[in-house]
Amino acid sequence: MRYLYYCNSTYQLINILNLHWHRRHAGFEHISDYEAELLLLNSFAGAKEVADIVNENSVFEKVRLIDKAYNKGKLHALYTLFDALSPSFYMKDKYHIERKEIQDRYDVICAPKYSLVVDQIRRLNPKAKLHLIEDGIGSYFLDIPFSSNSRIQSFFSKCDFHDYERLYVVQKGMYLAENKERVAEIPEYDKDYLKQIRDLFSSFEIDTCNDRKIFWLSQFLNNEKFNEMVEEVLKTLLPYKEEVVFCQHPRNPMKNVNGYLESDNRQIWEFRLLNMEDIERKLFISIHSTACFSGKMLYDKEPYVILFYKLGDGKVTHVTKEFEEIIQRFKDSYKDHEKVMIPETIEEFKDCLKRYCKKEVD
Repeated sequence: MRYLYYCNSTYQLINILNLHWHRRHAGFEHISDYEAELLLLNSFAGAKEVADIVNENSVFEKVRLIDKAYNKGKLHALYTLFDALSPSFYMKDKYHIERKEIQDRYDVICAPKYSLVVDQIRRLNPKAKLHLIEDGIGSYFLDIPFSSNSRIQSFFSKCDFHDYERLYVVQKGMYLAENKERVAEIPEYDKDYLKQIRDLFSSFEIDTCNDRKIFWLSQFLNNEKFNEMVEEVLKTLLPYKEEVVFCQHPRNPMKNVNGYLESDNRQIWEFRLLNMEDIERKLFISIHSTACFSGKMLYDKEPYVILFYKLGDGKVTHVTKEFEEIIQRFKDSYKDHEKVMIPETIEEFKDCLKRYCKKEVD
């Protein structure tokens, strides 16, 4: 059985590495003649170095790094039509991958959600089963994108992603969306393998901020009320400025109000967590970023967390009842439930900071 894993973030990669290890070394799902390749999209800082490390250490049989590809210019509509009519043309034109290299090669294709490149590979591997792998906290309660937004692609492609066989998640008990019968849980990391992963990606520990205790995990929601709320919360953090690290979102950087110390933008959060000393004594603050959940969900570590989404209404924060249920289940997964704090006012936010500092900073 030959598997192809596709990912475009380190969060996905960390889960794929774990799933791959359990299939190859621990007999997970008892797959006969298991082999696997990795297709990595160059969509985050350090992606090339990640691909080189994984390739040089023979983690997969083959590793390909591909750049984002778009049709531009006067002939973009014509090229889009060619792409839709011929997946082999698309793969050769955009990624220099010949049809013979991938046609009828894979038994299973694993991806986080719909993407055109995975769609085209599926069309060249019509007998391959489709597996999905979680893409952060949204995968537990939101509808996963199953098809293309392009009318041309949707018309010609017979592959949407509704026919997936499995969705692999880290915490099956937190899943609230549809098709629960298709959900499978990724096994916990083997401790020795986790050490190997830490060593493998040790070159990504480039920051000097780990002595600080409070990490602001930036998020971007496109409305002015959200920006005002963020500025107010950041000003409230000023008395603790010497303990704060401002971590920009890799795809949506935002203004660093009041000039907090910024994390190096090359630092990959999931790798940083692996090397963070005393992680369970750190405090992560965000409106509701997946980064706040990663320590617990990926590595079963329990840092303090403040999620301040209740300082705004659902229109501002994009919060639903399903999301709040996910948060409650996440909080319940902690041994010490009080480490997950959800203030509803600025005064409560201040109290959360004081409680944390009384325990861990003073």
